[in-house]
Amino acid sequence: MSLAPRVVAALELQAALARADQPKGTPLEGLVFCRPDGSPLRPQGVLVELRRRAAELGLPRIGVHDLRHTAATIMISSRVPLAVVSKTLRHSTLATTVNLYGHLLPHAARDAVAAIGTALERADRKHATGDPGGASEQRAA
Repeated sequence: MSLAPRVVAALELQAALARADQPKGTPLEGLVFCRPDGSPLRPQGVLVELRRRAAELGLPRIGVHDLRHTAATIMISSRVPLAVVSKTLRHSTLATTVNLYGHLLPHAARDAVAAIGTALERADRKHATGDPGGASEQRAA
């Protein structure tokens, strides 16, 4: 799994803090996020804490799964290739990603139209100059 260096550093720090607080012989030693005794966090407790902190920051009430959608939205709006987004989210098919997030791809439609327009303009210039091989186009570049 690829992670940004900043995320790796934050997880390593959290793991060190968790290990420091755990008694020796903790049954599930090595958890990055755990209760003070080293036992796993309860999902409901994570949700309550997420909502408490979101409220403190004046953010809307969200669930843990909403963070996944936020990450997908950020990746897509940053023009990360959809196949990479799909693999990152661990979707079984690219179609799943398109079905869920296709509405976030208006830039893809604009880029496709622009690419076709550029290709047509090049073809028009080649036709106008009588240069079917594109030699004048290559010299201009």
